[in-house]
Amino acid sequence: MVDNSSKCQKRMGVTPTKIVLIPNHLHSPWSHHEKMHAAGWQLVQCSYRQAESVYYDTFDWLAFENGIAVIKKESSLYITDLHSGSETAYIPFRGNPAVFFPSRLPECKLKKLLGACGDMRAFIKLCVFTTISQTFNILDGQDKTIGTLFSESWHLAEDQGQNPFCQGYALKPLKGFSNEVAEFETWLSSQYESRKIVEYRDLYLILMKEAGLNVKGYSSKIHLQLDEHAMIHENARRMLQSTFTLVKQNETGISRDIDTEFLHDYRVAIRRSRSVLILLKGVFNPEETAYFLNAFKDIGERTNELRDMDVYLLHQTTYFGYLPPVLQPPLKEFFSEITAKRNKLHKEFCSHLASAKYRSFLKEWNEWINKEELPSQEKAPNATLATSTIAEATIKKAWKKVIRDGRKIGRKTTDKELHTLRIDCKKLRYLLEFFSSIFPNKTIAPIIRQLKELQENLGNFTDFSVQISFLEKRLVLMETEKKHTLLAATTGGLIAILYQKQEETRRKFHDTFRGFDDEQTAKFMHELLTFRKENENNSTL
Repeated sequence: MVDNSSKCQKRMGVTPTKIVLIPNHLHSPWSHHEKMHAAGWQLVQCSYRQAESVYYDTFDWLAFENGIAVIKKESSLYITDLHSGSETAYIPFRGNPAVFFPSRLPECKLKKLLGACGDMRAFIKLCVFTTISQTFNILDGQDKTIGTLFSESWHLAEDQGQNPFCQGYALKPLKGFSNEVAEFETWLSSQYESRKIVEYRDLYLILMKEAGLNVKGYSSKIHLQLDEHAMIHENARRMLQSTFTLVKQNETGISRDIDTEFLHDYRVAIRRSRSVLILLKGVFNPEETAYFLNAFKDIGERTNELRDMDVYLLHQTTYFGYLPPVLQPPLKEFFSEITAKRNKLHKEFCSHLASAKYRSFLKEWNEWINKEELPSQEKAPNATLATSTIAEATIKKAWKKVIRDGRKIGRKTTDKELHTLRIDCKKLRYLLEFFSSIFPNKTIAPIIRQLKELQENLGNFTDFSVQISFLEKRLVLMETEKKHTLLAATTGGLIAILYQKQEETRRKFHDTFRGFDDEQTAKFMHELLTFRKENENNSTL
């Protein structure tokens, strides 16, 4: 419960943890003044305020995950602790934007708290509630103030004129009057037999549910509980259904250009779909699989350059920091060109998303992954095998490939070979994540953690490689046209710095890979691939 008086807004005071919700059809506490007075209590109103509260969070609910609510009230943006209900930070904030980025806020405590939730995602306007807030001093029989009652009621702003769907109150005793306020609470509770005591977090969930929102209803991670004895064809379809859902969930965010993570998550879902089709051999009809793989490859290729432009723009501040002030001015022109090209590519891909061809493909894909009929034994000999059997075989094969190819990496290894290793690491990670529910978490979690570290190193190397190649092509073009001398110098400077960064990453690879290709990780992998057999042996003893 939040005290909305101007005094509390200025001092950011602590508010009560517990909130008492009362049924909508019952009267509010202060309406019992005659009974209250007869019982030796009084409520004296201190403030009344009606205002709109605009709730924000990222698409994947990062603020909620971090235990905070982000709320715009009147002319300020507040962070409220979901456990205590206390307002822990606020800043002046104009308007009710549909989207805002914490990075564009002035330096302050609130910006740091939002930044801790992640710096890639935009905060999106979720819903708007009209809140009526009142505060009352609680007086005893001697007209002495012993505490404060905070009261609020809520209804969706779009439902103006209707009765509040929720109302509640909270009590806060003055120092030395806890027992007296507890007595008052006992009397007050007797007036509401069906009251419900909740914490602020529970109230937040109630509000979001009323707004038709499913808190934490989106996650880019795969969360599947698989039956290890079920046919792999059944569980593979479930995997593909989950990635299909992710594809659909991110389309709107891409079209509205909310933030770059929508495209990123969309591309990961496409890659995961391809990985299931490629790695789980003998599970689906190969002709049908080839058709869908080609279609997904086309989607991936349509987004490759767009994603590259996003990465350049995300690294804009870093690029400026790489160069001395004298070489920085041409970067403005460089990033203006990148932005224009990125906007053009985005428009083209959005047209594709809205096209009949794309919609027809998704419909076809959705029907295929929901088809329960098994393919013929001749074309899909592994379709009826147990999920655990296929999981162990495919993970073992992917693991051996990563280890074998990783050990071959040396000073003369090409960028392409490192990029191939990165793709192999992705495939192994996708398999581990898809099948994680059928393995002990204590065994599989450390492997995934080490693999992520290796992927990050390889990902950085590939990013540098792509950026250097892009800049080199621009530099050649500038030399051909014999103009933009300062821009050419700036581009050359960036190439030199990025090359140094790439070589540093290459050198770090060997240490990172040794951390992955060590006895401990090998032990975990051995346990992962043999624990089921050992359990079966133990059960027969």
